[in-house]
Amino acid sequence: MVAAGLLACLIALVALWPTVDAPRPLIVWWALVTAGQLGLASIAHRVRTGSGPSALDEDLGHYLLSFGAVVAGAAWGALPLLGPYTSGTPAQLTLFLLLGGITLGGAAILSASRSAFAVFVLATLLPLFILTVDLPPPNMPHASTGLILFGAFAFAVHDLIHAAHRPRSSPPAATTVGGFEEKILDGAGEAIVLCTGSRIIHHNRRFIELVGERSTHARAEGRLAHWLADSSERRRARTALSALCQGRVYRDVVRLRRRDGSIFTAEVSGRALDPHARPLRVVWVATDITERVAGEVRRTMLGTQLQELVSQSGDGYWQTDALHRLVHVHACHAPLDSILDARIGRPWWTQDPRPGVQSDARQTEIRQIFEDRGAFRDLMVEVRDGYHPPRWLTLSGTPRQDEHGCFLGYHGIAVDVTERVRGTERIRHLAYHDALTGLPNRRLLVDRLGQAIERAQRYRERLGVILIDLDDFKRINDLSGHSVGDRVLLDTADRLRACIRPCDTVARLGSDEFVVLLSELDQPSDADQMAGTILHALGQPVAGRLGSAPLGTSIGIALYPEDAQTADSLLEVADRRMYRAKRRGGQTIEHV
Repeated sequence: MVAAGLLACLIALVALWPTVDAPRPLIVWWALVTAGQLGLASIAHRVRTGSGPSALDEDLGHYLLSFGAVVAGAAWGALPLLGPYTSGTPAQLTLFLLLGGITLGGAAILSASRSAFAVFVLATLLPLFILTVDLPPPNMPHASTGLILFGAFAFAVHDLIHAAHRPRSSPPAATTVGGFEEKILDGAGEAIVLCTGSRIIHHNRRFIELVGERSTHARAEGRLAHWLADSSERRRARTALSALCQGRVYRDVVRLRRRDGSIFTAEVSGRALDPHARPLRVVWVATDITERVAGEVRRTMLGTQLQELVSQSGDGYWQTDALHRLVHVHACHAPLDSILDARIGRPWWTQDPRPGVQSDARQTEIRQIFEDRGAFRDLMVEVRDGYHPPRWLTLSGTPRQDEHGCFLGYHGIAVDVTERVRGTERIRHLAYHDALTGLPNRRLLVDRLGQAIERAQRYRERLGVILIDLDDFKRINDLSGHSVGDRVLLDTADRLRACIRPCDTVARLGSDEFVVLLSELDQPSDADQMAGTILHALGQPVAGRLGSAPLGTSIGIALYPEDAQTADSLLEVADRRMYRAKRRGGQTIEHV
């Protein structure tokens, strides 16, 4: 085939040499095409004689054939562009005869692949067809139509050659294997498959049962790769061919796919009938080991349960004794490891003997979960050691038992969720506090005010609401800028915090409005006294860009239960009285 190609290139060069005006491009074309054919021949020879998987990969062979057809067609298709078409009628006639003969020769050479021949014809005749449409030859005005008809004729010739060389259909399996041998194969406990290349040509009944065919008389035709689980298994199948080509038995454990799509594990072994034959004929034997693999996995998990728990944990592993005291901890990073080491010998629910570290109710809840001796997941605990910031862990635990079923304690995984908890707290703080001053916002104020009213109703107490508005804040913003205004608000928040008691609450409602919630008032005059203290504190000069200046303040007071019974009503009453104080000129208090 290579010799025929080289001879054709030489004939083309000799035939066109006398008819063209500039023969140098023809010489360059001949040299490049000759080198390309020799290179493709070398690649094809290595593929045919190689022992690697590429020698038997049918898809790779098809791709190489198509690639060679494209390259060869492009080389011959470039010939009209080198000058012969415009060099006169003799050159044009010679060109048509050459490309026609090459096309018919390709029909014979590429008879095995219709797609490869199609791309070869397209690459060979398309440039000539474009030239005949753009510049029709004077003596052949209908050359483009003739090329179309000739292409159709070439495809017809290719179909005839393809049909003549098509292999006859294989005889049925009953004739390829004798009746006695057929019974032996069907009685085997393993699946047995005979393949030519990657195509199944025979199999026994066990293979039909293994892949889940509906009937034991069905045939599993097609490629062997169809029954592999995924592309990774197909890649492993290609690597097996190197062993088979060397005459060795290939053994491996692979995942196969049944007809219904389910996956199972099989132990396979294969041997080539003749390692040097092409295509390679291989006998494959497969055994379903799904249950055996599952049993081995279970035994491994039971035997190495501790190691599995440690490897699954992203943060730490812990173990307790029968009294729920920590006896072993292992963490994956130093801060958590040091905190957990300090807890050795103590149950999870015990904390530092300081008030407010963890509520008694929460400790009781955690202790009850452990004493129930059941498995649990995502149990949140707070861990403190007195030296580091508190950390939060989620525990997942499983009871440990000896061979007699006696309880030995717990072991489990501790996942550090400190950052997640802190992030949640930050989000909660932003949702309920003013971003500038850090004071509670309206939502948190209404919630605390509602709780204070419930307490006042239960214990027959009195509470007060003081609403504060900064009269001159707009002037400061307009004259000095918002940065100065922000500093004034921060200074106001600090002064209000300094005025109130620990049981009171100061909140920011809006731009220049603040509210002070007074709990547990003995007399209504206590609210007036606190308002006077606030008025005096806020009346002190505020340093701004315009120098020190006093800040006017208007204050409205509402009392429970005298003025209103609900949180919203108390705020409305205080708001009305604050605006009344503002209309009176500011720097005053309204409580009636």
